[in-house]
Amino acid sequence: MQTIDELLELAEQQTPPEAAIPFLEQAVRLADAQQDRDAAFRARVELVRAASFSGFPDKALIHFAWLIGTFDRHRAQFERHTYIVMWMYKWILAAAIDNPAFPLGRLQRLEADFERRTREYGFGAHYQAYHRLMLTKQMGDAEGAQAAFLAWRSLPRDMISDCEACEQNKVMGYYAWRGNAGAAVKLGRDIIDQGMSCHNVPTVTYANLLLPLLATGDADGARHAHREGLRLARSDRNFIETIAEHLRYLLVVGEVDAALGVWAEHLPLALGVRNRNDLFEFLGASAALWRALEGAGTVRVALPPAFALRRADDTYAPERLSAHFLREAATLAGLFDARNGTGRYAERLGQVLALRA
Repeated sequence: MQTIDELLELAEQQTPPEAAIPFLEQAVRLADAQQDRDAAFRARVELVRAASFSGFPDKALIHFAWLIGTFDRHRAQFERHTYIVMWMYKWILAAAIDNPAFPLGRLQRLEADFERRTREYGFGAHYQAYHRLMLTKQMGDAEGAQAAFLAWRSLPRDMISDCEACEQNKVMGYYAWRGNAGAAVKLGRDIIDQGMSCHNVPTVTYANLLLPLLATGDADGARHAHREGLRLARSDRNFIETIAEHLRYLLVVGEVDAALGVWAEHLPLALGVRNRNDLFEFLGASAALWRALEGAGTVRVALPPAFALRRADDTYAPERLSAHFLREAATLAGLFDARNGTGRYAERLGQVLALRA
């Protein structure tokens, strides 16, 4: 039987992070069975990290609840882990925003707890301001987002601020969201030209650049960003939302056949995505793709057995699939809008469906 340390070592050797999850879950079970609190803490830290970076926020939420509770009950034993607990708390806040089953009231209690800890520990206020920006953007609150953006940018960075590459990419994303394509393109090019990088950057940067580049008339730059960005994002569940951005770009430039190939390649990963916002983006792009294929007769494409409408002959009527994905996307949009008390997701879905070459 493998030891906890052996399981953790095996997990560390896995690529991508998703492959580490079974080893880490086994390590957690073993540590709990042995009542080894320190080992259980170490294993869950790695499990929350792997789950957060492989598209399984539900797993991260469950195990972080154990971590924060244990941290608070046994502060003397785990106080040296304050930094990593707060760093992971950021991932949990982001995951809560992207889960429409997570009530706003509960999210507000999480925010209040995080704020209390920032005062106690002396760091974290910078990220808290960014969290407010994420939430106001999701709700479509332009005025609130502008206030949150200015508050975020006015605060000094601290020890749990995102890395500089991520932060610049998020500034770029805000300008793109506000429709300032020129500013978004300038910031995105700076990220790439300066070689800024982390787990997400420049993978997401290339995708975020696609429509702003088209809006500023740089079709060649957009084509390059698509090629490089897709190469980096391909076959990684953590980048399903990024793949959706590439699909939307291909639809806008009229490359529907290429979009179908990228979509079919990533559908198996998307079917297992637990991040509801990422899934919504992929479903919306899927509906737009199959709507673009309507009127062309049946389409032949190999789809995974897990897909509910899979046919043995691999032939599909675009009208049927577009209706299916529209229903699925609209259902998620309804859940988000009901939770947030807005109509932003329904509006967003309409914008995606309206994409045309």
